[in-house]
Amino acid sequence: MLANNLDPITQKKLQKLRADVESNNAFVAVADEWRERQLAEKFQGYRVRSERILSQDLYPAIGFRPIKEITAVEVLSALRLIEERTIDMAHRARQLASLISRYAIATGRAERDPTADLKGALKTKKVKHHAAITDPAGVGRLLRDIQHYEGRPVVKAALELSALLFQRPGEIR
Repeated sequence: MLANNLDPITQKKLQKLRADVESNNAFVAVADEWRERQLAEKFQGYRVRSERILSQDLYPAIGFRPIKEITAVEVLSALRLIEERTIDMAHRARQLASLISRYAIATGRAERDPTADLKGALKTKKVKHHAAITDPAGVGRLLRDIQHYEGRPVVKAALELSALLFQRPGEIR
């Protein structure tokens, strides 16, 4: 090494670092590390959904493969199984796999994100438009109906607030 102008101590440290990275490069290990770092401050519903996608869908399909060897085809086959159940979850799983792959790139365990090649490969979610009152007379009727509502007071207050603030039911709750 000295003959090649390489410092043996630096090379030994680099070898040890490479060995550490190589030993923890399975998709499961990288995903677990990503979960510990990234999901802690996220909303509980997001955490639960992400952990369910990982444990039920992605780990069985690609979990124990080295993350740098995972191909777009392997991820796509896992996503197709999810897509048969629900299109929305397949898109969320692709996004989650992409986040983990980008974390692997940042930590030196992968060179590229295989999910980047999958844009457009999944079915698109059908857009569902909701009904809306567009004429002023209809809005007036709605407000009068809310005013004469005889149900629970909490429901009446929520209806009045949603008419005044133009909020979705989830925000009103």
